[in-house]
Amino acid sequence: MTEYTGLFLYFGLMALAGVVFVGLSHLVQIRLKNDTYDWSRPYECGIRTEGLPLDRFPVHYYLIGIFFVIFDVETVFMVPWAVVGNDFKAAGNHVFWFVEMLVFFVILVIGFLYLLQQGVFNWGHGETEESN
Repeated sequence: MTEYTGLFLYFGLMALAGVVFVGLSHLVQIRLKNDTYDWSRPYECGIRTEGLPLDRFPVHYYLIGIFFVIFDVETVFMVPWAVVGNDFKAAGNHVFWFVEMLVFFVILVIGFLYLLQQGVFNWGHGETEESN
C-alpha cells in the first residue's frame, strides 16, 4: 500500500484542484444585470452575425477534423516503424516488419474506401435536387 501512496496523493490533489477551480469560477462569475446585454453586437471581429446565435454547422466540418486526427495518428505509428526498420533487418525479421505495416495500411485503406462508398466526402457539389 505504501508504494501507491504517492500516486493516490497525486490523484487526490488533482481532484481537489479541479473542485477548487470549479468552485472559484462559480464564486467569481460575472453576472449580467437583468440580462440587458445586447446580443446583436458584433463579437471581436467587428462583423455582425447573421441568423440565430445557435445556427448549426454542417457535420462535414467535424468529419474532416476526425479524419485529420486519424491520419495524423497513422503518421505517429509510421515514424517509429521506420526508425526500427534497420534493427528488424539486422535481426532477419524484415519480412515481419514489412507485413505488420502492410496490414496496418490495408486496414486504413479499407476504412477510407468504406467512407468513400458511404459518401462521407460528398459535400453535395454537383448534385441536382429533384423537385416534387
